[in-house]
Amino acid sequence: MKVLLVEDNRLLGESTARSLTRAGFSVDLADRFEDGWHAWRTADYDVVVLDIMLGEDSGLDLLARARAAGRVCPVLLLTALGDIDRRVEGLNAGADDYLVKPFALEELIARLRALARRPASMLDPVLRYGNVRFDTGAREVAVDDQVAQLSRGEGIVLERFLRTPDRIITREQLGESLYSYDQDYTENSIQVHVHRVRRKLAELNAGMSIRAIRGLGYMAIETQPSPMPPPVS
Repeated sequence: MKVLLVEDNRLLGESTARSLTRAGFSVDLADRFEDGWHAWRTADYDVVVLDIMLGEDSGLDLLARARAAGRVCPVLLLTALGDIDRRVEGLNAGADDYLVKPFALEELIARLRALARRPASMLDPVLRYGNVRFDTGAREVAVDDQVAQLSRGEGIVLERFLRTPDRIITREQLGESLYSYDQDYTENSIQVHVHRVRRKLAELNAGMSIRAIRGLGYMAIETQPSPMPPPVS
């Protein structure tokens, strides 16, 4: 497994790189923003381990640049104990996991291996199903040359279905995706989100629909787009 480690503390970086190498990883070490960016854009990595603070630079800026450039490999953030806001910001920006310093090497290794086992479809920011293309970052769903903008809730619902098509997703699973653990929601609120996504897909003449499975939940299925009416002469 090839790993890029971007850590501005040279002593910690070298020690971690040696330990990962002994564990069987191939490790490239960068201790500055630009060195990390050069490595990331010129080589393919299975996982990137990225320190949030890179001296005067931000690891989150490096993450944003890489994601904007289409680099979709999983990213594990290294954060300080009290760096909760930056941690959340990093996960929202496209990081896949985080580890708080100081950390146990065994836990780092386990997390890296778990991230590397994720299928590429779980990491791709642009999802496709039938004739539907959904940009999860921009929250834009497109069918041919027609594009619709989705709300945050609509985007979450559609992404959940597109990442696991042809599988049943329960209302509880949708609720967990849409709401935080301390927010109450009703079955009706889930139905409203699903209805809105269905309506936008229908307006785009999408080759997919979201079918209700009685007593279980919903499932995304591929369908035939409706024939377009003939032009009015």
